Amino acid sequence: MAKRLAVIIPYYNETPEQLQFAVHSIAMQMGTDFSKLEVVMVNDCNPETVVDESFTNRWPMLDMKLLQTDHNAGCGVARQVGIDNTDAEYVMFLDADDRYHNVEYLSAVCRVIRQGRYDIIMAPFYSDVCGTDYYNWITHGGLGCWMHNKIYRRQFLIDNELRFHPDLKVHEDGYFNTITYACSDRTTIIKNVGVVWCNNPNSTVRRNNSEFFTGEMHTFMRAQCLAIEWLKEHHKAYQGTVCDVVIHAYVFLHQRLMEVEPEKVKLCEDIVAGNLAQYWDSAIEAPDVNLPTYWGDSLTGYQQAYWKSGEMVSESFPQWLERLGMKVPTLPDVRTFLNKVSTA
Repeated sequence: MAKRLAVIIPYYNETPEQLQFAVHSIAMQMGTDFSKLEVVMVNDCNPETVVDESFTNRWPMLDMKLLQTDHNAGCGVARQVGIDNTDAEYVMFLDADDRYHNVEYLSAVCRVIRQGRYDIIMAPFYSDVCGTDYYNWITHGGLGCWMHNKIYRRQFLIDNELRFHPDLKVHEDGYFNTITYACSDRTTIIKNVGVVWCNNPNSTVRRNNSEFFTGEMHTFMRAQCLAIEWLKEHHKAYQGTVCDVVIHAYVFLHQRLMEVEPEKVKLCEDIVAGNLAQYWDSAIEAPDVNLPTYWGDSLTGYQQAYWKSGEMVSESFPQWLERLGMKVPTLPDVRTFLNKVSTA
């Protein structure tokens, strides 16, 4: 009998002692019928990490499956192996160094699953931030590129040929969610906070004082270019993604606080002027893209997440586009807009 839900946990460097916290947070769930739940653990081809029956036997109430990738390809490929080897109605993902926040989370997810109405279910989550003399939780909403706060109907993924890109070791989540969002309007956000994104200083995103966010912007943009190519090939609207990536690149590269290295700035701008320029003209003229509104909405989000008025360098968005040889649309001035937002 097919399971209702599969929780897929990719891992690589984590030891069984570290993995036990994630699995234990599943076993502690209340109001969940474990006979309809499957835990799929996927080793991303690390022969030094041994997870066997001596590990899974600690939780006899859980139906656990142990898998391994053919080669070390990153967590996206490991997640795909999990999807391909379960028959569960829905799949969700839990990073090996994270855990569920409350003991009623999976029961809340299963209540929504039983309605049979949604392709994608999202939930808010916490990330913990800590230093030598402080500890805090930050609340994140359901949207965004994160994988650990989303649940997907497996048949929806199969029917739309939605798969993790085999060549992406980082920003595989942004690629995957960009193409999945484009294929369904049957989504919902539940109120229950699901996951704690734990502060692991050795993780890809958090190590070296989180320099990943400034040092890998070009890989994010390349992943989004692959997503745009997928959307075009599958006859899905791609224009909004083009606008979002170009605006995101401008805002990101023009913040004083980010201090992006010059060679990384050039990599990003080469992608805009090369890969994205071919789509830009059609994107800004697309009938379903109201660019001034899109621009305003995007800036509002980035202003809240990254910057305050006055932290921009002198080059305006039109000047930047012109320097890169791209068509300049008519848009509200960024400083006028930001001043309006900051005083609202």
